[in-house]
Amino acid sequence: MKKEKSNKKNEQTREKQEGFVVRIFNFFNQYNKIIYGIAIGLLVVVAALMAINKFYLVPQSEKASALMTVPIDYYMKGDSLSLINALEGDEDNIGFLDIATSFILTNTSNTANYFAGMCYLKLGEKDEALNYLQKFTHKEDTYWYGAQALISDLYDDQGEIAKAIKYCKKAAESKDPYLGPVNLFKLGQLYERENEWEKAASAYQSIKDKFYSEYQKMNIDKFLERALVNKNK
Repeated sequence: MKKEKSNKKNEQTREKQEGFVVRIFNFFNQYNKIIYGIAIGLLVVVAALMAINKFYLVPQSEKASALMTVPIDYYMKGDSLSLINALEGDEDNIGFLDIATSFILTNTSNTANYFAGMCYLKLGEKDEALNYLQKFTHKEDTYWYGAQALISDLYDDQGEIAKAIKYCKKAAESKDPYLGPVNLFKLGQLYERENEWEKAASAYQSIKDKFYSEYQKMNIDKFLERALVNKNK
């Protein structure tokens, strides 16, 4: 009896499997032209992307990287004329602004946005600095966290405290042993100014938990204690 039930069950399973195979086969026969078309289309897209990368993006990236050398040299000099040349170029070389717009699909374009923002910041043109620093999108790059801190400072200068906090929070995500605790401290200070003492305490506590050696050097205890006292009022 058990054997008959087992055989019957196996037969039903086999019939289901065969039925599934038949349905797949029938579906393929009915739509084979569409399926082939989609497959060929995907292969064409992949091949096109590979060709664009090899014959356009890679050469563009190499060219853009080579062009960055001169404006970076100007940037490093630091005087006003050199900073303008770094931004706009000279008679023989283009600057960060042209590199950012002419090689827009490359990582170098993104880096040029960062340096353009830094040039404007050093020249005291804060609105332009803010504009270009916000275009810098390399989150994995240490410079990105520094850029977020600068954006926070620029918004703070404008009195836009909510935006200053927003960008300082991003900067405080850095795991860098210097940038991380410094930006967490700045975040705590911003929260204090808004009387958000619990959040301020949390920022100071994060310095202790994540960067203990810097926590000791920065004498954070008094700030953490003050935040906790005010939090409990």
